[in-house]
Amino acid sequence: MQVHQFQVSYVAEQDRLLVRMNSTAGDEQGLWLTRRLMLDLFPHLDKAVHELSLSDPQTVGHDGAAEGAVRAHQQAETLGQSDFQTPYQEASPDAGGPLLVTAAHYQLLNKHEMNLRFDEACQGQTETRTVEIHMVSETALALLHVLRLGLQASGWGISGANQTDTQSALPTQASLDADASDWDAFALAERPKYLN
Repeated sequence: MQVHQFQVSYVAEQDRLLVRMNSTAGDEQGLWLTRRLMLDLFPHLDKAVHELSLSDPQTVGHDGAAEGAVRAHQQAETLGQSDFQTPYQEASPDAGGPLLVTAAHYQLLNKHEMNLRFDEACQGQTETRTVEIHMVSETALALLHVLRLGLQASGWGISGANQTDTQSALPTQASLDADASDWDAFALAERPKYLN
């Protein structure tokens, strides 16, 4: 499926996320994502998406900026250029209804593309229903963003879901700045003496 738009909403009555996707061909596919599934999937998906490079990479800053900080800035710019304002366009839904996802798999194809496959294998079903999505890095970043918003609405407390999208790619502040002990040593150092 070549995805055109995503919509993620938390359905409190069923305590799960509903992901709706429409394609450029006018088809729609829905996915029910449970907390159990997202506890395992989201941290791996977050890591995989941040391993992808954006299609228009920029070099590390001349001022020695860390690669992670540059990547986070690029991802923030990409999200800023994404269209989250256009309302989701209803399409003809899949006749079988949304998949109740029981397994998810991802595969990084190269530095700019990945595949995501969602499977529904429930007891009593003779066949496993599957949806496979091919995404470029910008689309994967947008999906991660809307999933993060849905997880925040759910209140499930999944690790990494409460970060902003750029925070997950940024190194910690401590690694950007000198350790406090380094500053203390500098402040307590004896001033040089000059012979004039």
